[in-house]
Amino acid sequence: MGEKYYIDTCIWRDHYENRFGSQGRPLGKYAAELFLKIMKNKDIIIFSEHIIHEMKQAFAQEEVEDMFHILDVMNILQKVEITKADWEEARNLADERDVSRADALHAVLARKHNAILITQNVKDFKKFSDFLFIKRPEEII
Repeated sequence: MGEKYYIDTCIWRDHYENRFGSQGRPLGKYAAELFLKIMKNKDIIIFSEHIIHEMKQAFAQEEVEDMFHILDVMNILQKVEITKADWEEARNLADERDVSRADALHAVLARKHNAILITQNVKDFKKFSDFLFIKRPEEII
């Protein structure tokens, strides 16, 4: 087993919607290549119920289950629990660093599980760079 990654919701959506960023950046392609690399290396993707919750804002339950299925079958998904202490720490960090509670929770969980947080939202997540490794997919592939 190699690296552990906590993949932000934006990356999941980039992949499944094949999204493009500003100036035509192929975000979907970057995300797909990242997932392929993780599968090839048999690395681990950490995810939480909060990722599922955010995905359900854009996709139906069945679609979300399908998205995670192949990675689950390959034994590279690891679901982590969110504790009351995680929520509390995320709330405090969000207030201290002027970021959303959701982003703070993702940062807390990534750090807690020694995972690299993968996101395109570097602007907000860089506020956690004192305790968290943050990368874009194109920096990993």
